[in-house]
Amino acid sequence: MPISFVRIDDRVIHGQVVARWSRFKPCNGILVIDNKIAQDPLQKKVFTNAAPTGVKVGVYSVEEGLEKISKAKIAKNSYFVIVKTPVTLMEIIEKGGDFGTEVNVGPMSARSNAKTVAKNVAITDEEKSAFDFMDSKGIDIDFQLIPDETAINWKKVRQNY
Repeated sequence: MPISFVRIDDRVIHGQVVARWSRFKPCNGILVIDNKIAQDPLQKKVFTNAAPTGVKVGVYSVEEGLEKISKAKIAKNSYFVIVKTPVTLMEIIEKGGDFGTEVNVGPMSARSNAKTVAKNVAITDEEKSAFDFMDSKGIDIDFQLIPDETAINWKKVRQNY
């Protein structure tokens, strides 16, 4: 499948994603899907320019992302899909999108309404529900900040909530 990696990371594109993960998973382009970022010209420009030379980046709303994911699945190049929150992936699924059956979870920052469940991962009730939804759809959700670390599956992480 040309979508080689799906990641939830509230920092979106940064060194760990482009430098480390792209060594383990093929990546010719990155699809950033986030309604707020898609509406902010400055953030779009920042993330579009954050990837290394030769890796194209597109920033899309959920609606636009649905079309881009469909195209990426049949493309000859490989793509990363990056979102800030599991709620976005749940929306994509609910609207008929199919990004595959594996999701990697990176950093999700601590917030006042979130509970820490893993190293550098804090989730809200809404995000927990989104993870449960994806799990119920047969999606394998692994929490792994960098490729060198051992992944921990949602079923185990969920116990910390």
